[in-house]
Amino acid sequence: MKRILVLQSRTSERGIERERANFTRAAQGAAELTFLSSVDEKLSWTNPDELLREYDGIIFGGSSDFDFHGGRNERDPARLMSMIVLSRAKNIVAHARADGLPILGVCFGHQLIAQMHEGGVSNDTAQSKFGSYGVQLTEAGKSAVLFGSLSESFFAQYAHKDSVTDLPEGATLLATGSACRFSILRYGSSIYTTQFHPESERMGSMERFHESPEASQIIQLWLEKIVRGG
Repeated sequence: MKRILVLQSRTSERGIERERANFTRAAQGAAELTFLSSVDEKLSWTNPDELLREYDGIIFGGSSDFDFHGGRNERDPARLMSMIVLSRAKNIVAHARADGLPILGVCFGHQLIAQMHEGGVSNDTAQSKFGSYGVQLTEAGKSAVLFGSLSESFFAQYAHKDSVTDLPEGATLLATGSACRFSILRYGSSIYTTQFHPESERMGSMERFHESPEASQIIQLWLEKIVRGG
């Protein structure tokens, strides 16, 4: 069975446990998930080979605790910690790309990887949202191996303040939406990122929430087509 490292950027115990449960459910036993914290200073951030040697893929999860902007003051600890996580993630991503190790970035992970590829990330209030919103595959997305079995448009679960505001260097836009300019991005053949949460199910009962069965397939599709098929 393939082993996946999930790097969490959270401090709230409730948020940590909820994210672990969501990713575990979404994987449906197709891979063994190991959860580590990007704020753990004891991990070998400067020696990615040691950190990654046992894994077949990496997921950078979301964060409700840190922002690259978030409408916060520049010296806010949440913004400062985001930059520390960014510096650690750069080593991980560079090593993974050199080894062809697949990466999936989700929400904060999507922004994290965009930031290291010169993609702007800011508190764009026109894009920030919480709820279920439509995602539309681009022509590149329709032909992408990861999404061949999905409809051209589907609902997905979003919960974020910051957004990617410029197409990052080397990124291909695979999906967009009326409320999100960069819903899914791909870097090369081994890195995929989503602004939405494919690991999450419908997050409320109000009218702005919808079921998202197709978005919920993305974790398993990534494991099947990119991790095992790569």
